[in-house]
Order: sequence, then C-alpha cells, then structure tokens
Amino acid sequence: MSSSEPHQSSKPRSRGGLYDARWTRLMGFVLQRLPTSLCVVLTSPVVLVIYLFTRAQGRAARANLRALFPDRGALRCWLGAYQVFRQFGLTYLDRLLYRHGSRQVEWDVRGAEIFEQMRCEAGGVLVFTTHSGNYDIGASLLAEHLGRPLHTVRAPEQSQSLDALRAASNQQPLLHFHYNTPGEHLGINLFRLLQAGEIVAVAGDRVVMDVSPLTVVHQGVSYTIPLGPLMLAEAARVPCYPVFLSRFGVCRYRIEIFEPFYNGQSPMTRAEIAALWIPHLAGFLHRHWDQWFVFEQILRRVDRDPAKSQSGC
Repeated sequence: MSSSEPHQSSKPRSRGGLYDARWTRLMGFVLQRLPTSLCVVLTSPVVLVIYLFTRAQGRAARANLRALFPDRGALRCWLGAYQVFRQFGLTYLDRLLYRHGSRQVEWDVRGAEIFEQMRCEAGGVLVFTTHSGNYDIGASLLAEHLGRPLHTVRAPEQSQSLDALRAASNQQPLLHFHYNTPGEHLGINLFRLLQAGEIVAVAGDRVVMDVSPLTVVHQGVSYTIPLGPLMLAEAARVPCYPVFLSRFGVCRYRIEIFEPFYNGQSPMTRAEIAALWIPHLAGFLHRHWDQWFVFEQILRRVDRDPAKSQSGC
C-alpha cells in the first residue's frame, strides 16, 4: 500500500477534536508568519505544559531513562524525560517547517560508503531503525537519495483527516507507506516485497497495539521489542542494515548507517537476530537518549535480587 492509496479505517473523522488535521494546518499557517527563532523559543514552555499533563507518558520516559542510566537521581531523570519531550516537539516543528514553510533540511551522513553499498544491493534489503530524529522527513529523503522505492511501515493516524493530510503531504514518489492495521496481512506483503528485491524499513524498538513482543536482555537491561521485524528477517534472509536518525539543530539531522548485523546468507532464528540487533539499539540509546521518542516503558533493569530491581523514577 503506497502513501497515495487511502487505507480503510474505522477511525472517527474528528472534526474539531484533538486529532483534527485543522490543528496541523493552523500551526503551519502560524509558522509562515512568525520568525523561526521565536517558534523554537516558544516550543519549550508549550512542551513543558504537555509534559506536566501527560503523566503516563512521562512516567514511561523516566522509567526507560532510569533503566539505561541507573545511577541518575530522580531530578536528573525528570529533567531528562522533559528533554525527550522537548526534542520530540522540536522535530514536529521541523516537520511543519519542511512541509508547510518550504524549509530545506540539512543532512549529515555518517557511513556514506555503507549507504552506497545498501543502495547497490542486488536483492531485497531490510532496514532496522528506531523512533528517533524525524522519521517522516528521514524516510522521504532516504528514498530520494536511494533512487529506488523505499517501503516503510507506520501506524495509522488518529483520525481520517490526519490520514488524508499526511498522504497529501508526501511529495516523494519513491516512498511508500504500509499501515499496520488488522486484516492487511502486513508481514506477508513485506515478505513479498523483499523477495522481489525491494527495500523495506521497519522500526525495531517499539511494541504498540497488538504487536507481539520479544524480550531480550543486554548488559543488565531487558528490552521488549516487536517480534514482527525479527520474524521478517528470519523468513526473508536478506541483509539487515541498522540506520539511525538524530537531530542536532533546526531542520538539521544526522543519519548513521552501519554494516549489516545480519547478512542473510545463513539461516538464523529470530532470537539470534535479536541478539545482533539489540547492541546497535543500545549503543544508539546511550549516545542519543534524548532523541528516542518511545513513550511506553520497554526497558527494565535486570537484577539477581528482584527486590533491588528498579523500573523507573
């Protein structure tokens, strides 16, 4: 299913509600009339209010940080989670500037030679990425520079109006969105694409809705990750490249591309593939913890004494 093909949804049309696309259009209208520097400054207090009222998401962000950095105190953990929220707000601002303000995005590519290797793969390629940086902009620019179709998986929007707005805003003909909705046989469709020599990008870090999880322990931390991408890698037996996005300024992003952690040449189980993927994920989270936009608790410390195990702040 490409981004130009509307998918069936039972979501409400949401006229005037929180998920109405008119709010996004309104913000785009405002951005065209206010200086970018002022919009950036206003982001911090607006995000602070959101952070204070979204208690469940805040607790989850703090718990994930505490699992990664168990020596951090409660205050540092609280401020760190706010920083995650703030970075998320700034990436959303960048998306509006890019889509509605005609702002160009500056990219710093780390691993250009590996990117060229990925682009020239003769068969299918599976890209493992995370909920970080600006996934929408990154996918669009990645497809543009690949020069070949890129298929990426995403969850449907919260309303039909937002679905329509996102489809209309995609200006990259090589980028195709596939929605994780019931009855779409997503895994089978992605497998067929890989067998046909296409490039498929999946997020290997977040379990949402009815996605089956897999728990992997790495360096004292338990990671609950989605099982689907691992099953896809196990079945398709194609090269799996880790690709990470991070933000370092207004409409300025870095993309890190590493050698495949699984080359697909020899059969491996999903658990074995997971054990190869998790060190890459963990390394990124330790380098760019404030860029990881997962607001569910998926990380936990693993201690021999359960009484000493800490799940968060």
